[in-house]
Amino acid sequence: MHTDTGSVPQPITNAPHLTRPAAIAELREKLASLVDTEHCVCAVADRLGFPCHGFDQLADEEFRRRFDWIANARPGATRKELEEYVNLYLLGRQAVTGAAIACDVETREHDLCGGWNTFDNPKLEEFYRSVFGRPVRIG
Repeated sequence: MHTDTGSVPQPITNAPHLTRPAAIAELREKLASLVDTEHCVCAVADRLGFPCHGFDQLADEEFRRRFDWIANARPGATRKELEEYVNLYLLGRQAVTGAAIACDVETREHDLCGGWNTFDNPKLEEFYRSVFGRPVRIG
């Protein structure tokens, strides 16, 4: 599980402005390009340095609780094995709903997180900066 260090992003005064939908669209396109057909964004988020930390944002017990229908069917499964099943589940939800990435699925379904709704505008600015390496003002 990843724990936030508590750093508060500083306001950006001279960065270009993007609307929230435009910033999410750019992030969606970039994140989709960083994963393959066998891994959802959540499965690789921590490794790629995304501020949401994907699967790693939850302790084992909470991960099992959030995906209890998967965990209960596999009581002896390790965390790694459960993550593989959850990854497949989220990829399936992406395919069924036509979503580009798991963030879009989770915005509606909230199994792992709140998707894009997890990020207020300052946190979305931080996410954007972590992905693109440049600041932006969102709002």
